[in-house]
Amino acid sequence: MALARRTFLLTALSSCLITTGCGFHLRGRVNLPVKTMYVNMPKNNKMAADIRRMLTAGTNVMLVDNAKEAEAILELINSNRQRHELSYNMEGDVREYELTLQLTFRLTDPNGNEFFPPTTFASSRNMYYNDEDYLTRNAEESLLYNEMQQDLISQLLNRISTIEPIPNEY
Repeated sequence: MALARRTFLLTALSSCLITTGCGFHLRGRVNLPVKTMYVNMPKNNKMAADIRRMLTAGTNVMLVDNAKEAEAILELINSNRQRHELSYNMEGDVREYELTLQLTFRLTDPNGNEFFPPTTFASSRNMYYNDEDYLTRNAEESLLYNEMQQDLISQLLNRISTIEPIPNEY
C-alpha cells in the first residue's frame, strides 16, 4: 500500500516538474486593450454565439448591445467552407478530403477607424472517408468544422489582444 502511494506521488511530482519545465500553463483570461465591444453578427448564429461566449468568459471585455456604446466593433465580413478531394482508391472513389474554413473579420471603432483591416483566418483538416462509414461522414465533417471554428476564434482573440488604441486626433 505504501509503495503504491509513493509511486503515485513520485509520478505526479515528476509530471508536474516536466510540464512546468516546458513552459506549460493553463490558459487564463486574456486582457484586451478595449473595455467594451459590440459583435456585429446575428444573435442566432452559432459562430457569433461562440465568439460572444469566448469574449465573455475568456477576456476582460464587456459586450454591449449598441455599436455607439462600444469602444470596438467586431464584424464578420466573410465565411467560407470548402471541401476538396485529396486522394482516390483504385476504383476512383474518394478516400480523403481536405476541409478548409476561412473567416474574415475586421475590428473598428464606432467612427469607422480600423484597429485592424479585414483579416482572414484559415484552418484546414484532412478527413478520411470509408464507404462503410457513410452514415458518420456528415457528423465527422461537422465536428471537424466546429473544431476549426474554435481554433480560428482563438486566433481572432489573440489578434485582438495585440491591437493598439487609435490615437485621438484633435
